[in-house]
Amino acid sequence: MRKSIFSAAFMATLSIGHAAPPLYDGYAVITERPMATDLAQTVYVRVKGRTVLEGLLELLDGTGYRLAGEGASDPEIGRLYAQPYPESQREIGPAELGPALERLAGPAWQLVVDPVNRLVSFEVRTAYQPGPAPGGEASASAALPVAPAIAEGAAKARRGGRR
Repeated sequence: MRKSIFSAAFMATLSIGHAAPPLYDGYAVITERPMATDLAQTVYVRVKGRTVLEGLLELLDGTGYRLAGEGASDPEIGRLYAQPYPESQREIGPAELGPALERLAGPAWQLVVDPVNRLVSFEVRTAYQPGPAPGGEASASAALPVAPAIAEGAAKARRGGRR
């Protein structure tokens, strides 16, 4: 009697706390989430590269994606690639590939994906592109673009804090 009460209590607890997979002809069917083959795939990388370009190549290794050639990228892409790799991002993962790439490039760069050819690249966001020089034409020696919030603060300072 005591053993059957214990067994019944154990079975009730088991059925409430854990749902066993259904059995089919004596076999349990285990369903797994599909493997992510796009930029949602999870990556684990210890980056050793010295530049952002080297880090991107290490990060993309084994994912099925590769960097687009410089001829097919933003003309300013060399500026991003030449930057030193940030020490704070040496250990990546578990992280989704897309957000990891975006975080590495930083807020001034927009991730561009060619899913047909499985290529990735970056382009400078509009807010960070140099504006036209005085006189209406863009200057080849335009100053480096600044973030919109910084530019707005500088404009306020020139006006003496008034709007």
